[in-house]
Amino acid sequence: MLGFLAHTLEQLDLALEHVLKGDANSARFAVMLTDNALELVLHQLARDERRARSASWKRDKVYEDAAVLEAALGRHFDAKLRFAKPRLPISDEEAGTIAICHDLRNDVYHIGLQHEAVLPAIAGLYFDRTVRVLERYKPDFLCYSPDMVPPERSRKYFGQEHFGFRACEGFQEGCGALAVLAGFDAKSFVDALADHFADVVEEQDSVIDIVATGGPRQMSRDQAVIETESSHIMFDPKTALEAKKRLKGKVALAGESVAELQSWLVENGALRYTRDPVPGWRKREVSLRWEKNPHKALKKYHDFILQTADIRELLLEACGHVEQWIDGQIEQMRLARK
Repeated sequence: MLGFLAHTLEQLDLALEHVLKGDANSARFAVMLTDNALELVLHQLARDERRARSASWKRDKVYEDAAVLEAALGRHFDAKLRFAKPRLPISDEEAGTIAICHDLRNDVYHIGLQHEAVLPAIAGLYFDRTVRVLERYKPDFLCYSPDMVPPERSRKYFGQEHFGFRACEGFQEGCGALAVLAGFDAKSFVDALADHFADVVEEQDSVIDIVATGGPRQMSRDQAVIETESSHIMFDPKTALEAKKRLKGKVALAGESVAELQSWLVENGALRYTRDPVPGWRKREVSLRWEKNPHKALKKYHDFILQTADIRELLLEACGHVEQWIDGQIEQMRLARK
């Protein structure tokens, strides 16, 4: 166990090195190292509890959270977090932030998404919250050998006394020291999220303009958004199924014109967006920028990214089609002049 604590501090110290570099690639390593260190400790916490409950005088006791413990001993991070929540303890806000950051780590590691614009900021928050949470971890069982030598990076956090005497206290103090060294700044974090939020909205603002006015048919921005989503519903079976759920049992029109079908979809609540979303998104950006609580700020940012992902992708695709049409018109004009 002493070796486990020392190796955890070593990994967190390496994560801190990457956090402080401040670039996206270093932040990617920082998030992965931080996430791994946290998951290992959460798993160890569950193992500690299983060992404690296996004592001969406790074996016949019935535990209400036995299934929760069993799940925490498995492979799923959310089960480990759920079990650890009341024991470290971890607040609802902290648990929400950890869950979001873990999902982002999965995006980066498994799916290959980049998140360059916000990754350094999120790496800082995740590291700060992780070491603050792990500072509360104190195992009730330690195995020790006089020959045990802590890894090099971890030695500075255990002081000058022999490794085995104050290992638990040294681990907790080391986590606290790492938090101080990281110097997480909530305002800078919120600003980074809000800046990227604003960039996304401005990009979509330009995209909607192109879809509305750049193609062969001129239309309002509201109509551009309606046609973009409704066209996808009409031609994509998965999206059509999701839209059908929003119709609450109503049977869609059959054999009508595209324009009439679009109007019916709007009137019956099948579309998620029936007007230009940019003004509402800008209000959400202002709300995020004024947020003081980094946990709430992350949730606002994360909710926006998830909730608008589909329509933003559809609008970008529609914009691409319009730009292809424009390129075709330019090529026709060039050939006509020859």
